[in-house]
Amino acid sequence: MDQWEANVSQARKRKAGAFDPLDAPSIAFLAEIFRVETLEQDDAARWSLEERQLYRSTKAGLETHGVFYRPSWADAEGRRWALKARESLEASLPEYRRLKAEGDLDGIVDEWQEEALDLAEARGLTVNPDDAEGLARLCRALNDAAIRAGQDRLRRLEGEDVPTPPEPARQVSQGVRQHQAVAAPRVPLLKLYDDYSASAGMTSGVRVEWRKYIERLIEFLGYDDASRITADDLRRWRDHLLTEPTRQNTPRSPVTVRDKYITSLRATLAYGVDEGRLTENIASAVKVRVPKQVKVREPSFTPDEAKAILHAALQPPPARMTTEHARARRWVPWLCAYTGARVNEMTQLRGEDIQKVEGIWCLRITPEAGRVKTKEARTVPIHPHLIEQGFIAVAKANGPGPLFYDPSRQRVDTEGNRHVKKVGERLAEWVRAEVGITDPNLQPNHGWRHLFKSTSFTVGVEERMADVLQGHAASTTARTYGTPTIAAKAEAIAKFPRFVVDE
Repeated sequence: MDQWEANVSQARKRKAGAFDPLDAPSIAFLAEIFRVETLEQDDAARWSLEERQLYRSTKAGLETHGVFYRPSWADAEGRRWALKARESLEASLPEYRRLKAEGDLDGIVDEWQEEALDLAEARGLTVNPDDAEGLARLCRALNDAAIRAGQDRLRRLEGEDVPTPPEPARQVSQGVRQHQAVAAPRVPLLKLYDDYSASAGMTSGVRVEWRKYIERLIEFLGYDDASRITADDLRRWRDHLLTEPTRQNTPRSPVTVRDKYITSLRATLAYGVDEGRLTENIASAVKVRVPKQVKVREPSFTPDEAKAILHAALQPPPARMTTEHARARRWVPWLCAYTGARVNEMTQLRGEDIQKVEGIWCLRITPEAGRVKTKEARTVPIHPHLIEQGFIAVAKANGPGPLFYDPSRQRVDTEGNRHVKKVGERLAEWVRAEVGITDPNLQPNHGWRHLFKSTSFTVGVEERMADVLQGHAASTTARTYGTPTIAAKAEAIAKFPRFVVDE
């Protein structure tokens, strides 16, 4: 009945997704259990029934007199068993050692995953079979335990007295595990994040943004120690973020929680594991379920919406608007329309980024000017309609330096408050409030990227070429080979039809 109840309990936990985390103490416990049970099986094979009975009946008296009974292995049957045992070990141990020496994690998982799941279940743990990271660590620990047990068995065959160790103590009380383990050293989470962000080469904007998420977690937990955080702590934080209203008094999007808060933490803890400061990445066990959104329209601008924005861009700016902002309103929508670029890639353009390459006027979108998502520079030919409108002359008149913002007006010297981002935000507000494109299902700046890609299908621009022009990452390794010439890019850009609007 007890086993039946245990099976029912595990089935219920699996159905509810209430898996036990494969944390460092649990993995150490399971690995030691495996080693102990391996040696116990060795004991059982070495001792005949009669010898075990004799041992049990005389053990108390013999121990009282300081004698420990061991049977003789001089008989032929014992020698045959020892020979088979040695052959078995000589066949398996080198493979386990090879897997460990070569760091062949895939091979280790193939060898031990089934054993790992069975062992965890037998010890009352409900393990998530999709927790690839946790299972890989457990399999590696079992491989190490098998090596240690094999070495002990070989020493026994050589005549050494290697007693079977007692089973590791483990208690579970009110859901809190109590392990016989040395307390893990403190690992400051914020310091860990700073080290990670520096090593990852993040742009300062992302670094500042992600640091705020880590600070929010520390504030929620009430301590700054990555080694103390549990998966349950993170689930509570996740649920808090999903129910806590934002500054706009609206629910926080599950996508934001998943892609910003949890992702920044998961990457930080993964760095801690890689650097040996943490034994596991407990954030990998925390999921954020994102309901599939209902799409009521295409994400690109309709022809009427695009023309409305481009028409408004041609109108005289307000008298008190700064020169840079007026220039941004006039040109950035048109630049986005004819390049499909991200809006901030355009708002950070500098005079020196407008260049003639192989006799063709081009925009150079480069991390030297600011953030580029792919961290790779690209050169995009300028559409003839932009040249006819006088964009080259505007860039030349500006000279070197930013075209659409004045860096001297930036009050806070961090990329998180950089002007190029503010310019894009003001353009989005203008599209909503003044142009009248108010559909909440449409992104007022990003719609140009979708429209550019949609148009490329219509006019016959190859998908790979459209990706190169827009700075989309290659979908396959093969697509990273070779680079289209400037002439080929210009030919593709010229295929995009002109936007005809009333001035």
